[in-house]
Amino acid sequence: MAWSARHPNIVRIVAVAALTWGGAYLVWRIGWTRHGQSPALYWPLFVAEAFGWISLSLYAFLAWRVPRTRRPPITTERSVDVFVCTYDEPVEVVHATLTGCQALTQPHTTYLLDDGGRPEMEKLADRLGARYLTRPDNEHAKAGNINAALSRTSGELVAMLDADHVPLPDFLDATLGYFDDPGLALVQTPHDFYNRDSMQHTTETRHEQSLFYDVIAPGKDRHNAAFWCGSATVIRREALEEVGGVQVETVAEDFHTTLAMQSRGWRTRYHHETLVQGLAPHDLAGFLLQRDRWARGNLRVFRTKENPLTCPGLSIKQRISYTASLLNYFSGIQRLTLLSVLIATLLLGRLPLHATIAGLALFWLPWSLLAFAATGLLARGSLGPTDSTRYGLLTMGIYTRSLLSIVSRTSPAFRVTPKEGVDRGGVDVLRALLLVTIVAVVLLGAWVLRMVTWLGPSVLPSLTGLALAAALVIGAYELAFLGATLVPLVRRRQLRTHFRFHTELAGTVDGSVVRVVDLTPQGFALEGLRAVSPGDRMTLHLRLPGSDGNLHEVDVPGVVMSVREPDGHPQETKESTDPLVGCRAVDLAPDVYDRLVEFCFVVQLTRDFRTFTGPPTPETRRRAAARLSAPDGAAASVG
Repeated sequence: MAWSARHPNIVRIVAVAALTWGGAYLVWRIGWTRHGQSPALYWPLFVAEAFGWISLSLYAFLAWRVPRTRRPPITTERSVDVFVCTYDEPVEVVHATLTGCQALTQPHTTYLLDDGGRPEMEKLADRLGARYLTRPDNEHAKAGNINAALSRTSGELVAMLDADHVPLPDFLDATLGYFDDPGLALVQTPHDFYNRDSMQHTTETRHEQSLFYDVIAPGKDRHNAAFWCGSATVIRREALEEVGGVQVETVAEDFHTTLAMQSRGWRTRYHHETLVQGLAPHDLAGFLLQRDRWARGNLRVFRTKENPLTCPGLSIKQRISYTASLLNYFSGIQRLTLLSVLIATLLLGRLPLHATIAGLALFWLPWSLLAFAATGLLARGSLGPTDSTRYGLLTMGIYTRSLLSIVSRTSPAFRVTPKEGVDRGGVDVLRALLLVTIVAVVLLGAWVLRMVTWLGPSVLPSLTGLALAAALVIGAYELAFLGATLVPLVRRRQLRTHFRFHTELAGTVDGSVVRVVDLTPQGFALEGLRAVSPGDRMTLHLRLPGSDGNLHEVDVPGVVMSVREPDGHPQETKESTDPLVGCRAVDLAPDVYDRLVEFCFVVQLTRDFRTFTGPPTPETRRRAAARLSAPDGAAASVG
């Protein structure tokens, strides 16, 4: 458990101190820093700084306390329909999700809602015990798909799963007890991701959504402001039907529908426990597409009657909570404003404020340091020291463009996030992050020209003393963050489309015992063989545990793709250590493929995330991820 999570009172003291000093700073800015400054620079900077103070206030409001989650007992048997929505996802992605649905321990009926109308999906549903539903058109995308299924099903509760979200077997065990409350509309659970090599992961235990699901969402639950996040949710059918089904006016149908239900008095809950493992966007393009859809769809709610500022039936705390979520999408324009003012100062020699060293030391410096500390402490370990700035830069362009959806008369089209992809880095990254790239280049040019002017010929208008030093230092600081955001992505090479589940399994190849260190339905890597070369064929014999608790013998044919020494270099000489042999699975029998999917996506993930009790914390996530990523102890050996 993070230090900040163990010392909540200190976290609150720092947050209050930051907001108090920040308020004093803004008063000082209004009363004592305007003299003789250009309004074109002064007011944009002031508004951006005021937005930062408001954002921290709303953050503290939501993250003031992170309540613990306890599973309520199930006292009443309820009929449950599990909806798995798909459009164009690969068969293997949906296969894993339906396999997880098969393993759910509570009685239920699984429906595969296929908006692609694909025969292979109908066969898959029949093979894995799900009922197949499709419709003649794709009107209103996912929302329309769900509404069409509601009219053809009858379960009291509906569990919503995206095509790439695999439920753990106790998903329903943990959530059904909440519905003893007759006024409860839905229970939302966290989104977590098994492909920990995605671009949105900063570490194996922390990703771009960790702060929301580990801190913000529990805080919203205190104010009856938890909302449907698209998947990993159980919803009462009666509440959906009362509002006319899933709302279709925006592409943020989940958030929008929650507001519609709550405006009619329905309550919501957030259950803080990892119960579903999803597939995060592998590549930068998928990540940006997903965040763009979320931003445009959620902001579009401002143009509907469910606008949280004016929607009848919401409490003050709900309005604050939902408005805080929507204001987050204004952070892109705030960041762009701060960088633009800095560039203008460097190039034009015009200052956005008038201040003395004493004034900056008394007001600006403490506010900046306290705000940085409060932001980190309130995150309770779910946010790294530079994560907020990095993600802010990554989304600056799409969040800035998304503001047009507030004034646009047309709603953006729903675009499915790709579930597979590769990152080749290079110039493609700079194109995808065009606004960030342009800002970085312009800021670098302005900073260099200002340095040249300071050291030699005067190519820019004069800027001296404290103003010069501050502009150069802040410019260098921002350039460092821009570089730290762009350079790793430019250098990133993620060419593997399937995440490898690290395991420790004993198997045999031609009677020789081998150690299987990673396994997927597409291939495996093992140690214990020496006389093999790329192109050789082999059959790996395993005894895989199933979700039923029994061991199942499987034979996995494979072809050797690589033979590498433990340090990662290709094998050139035969030494005493065993090489790592990477194989691609070929000609798998359907039942063998099913067993591999069941082990990787149900058994292994359940072992890792049910080793620990209670709600997930950064520490339990770290330990679980370590089990996923380290061959030693990743899973009990079987053979």
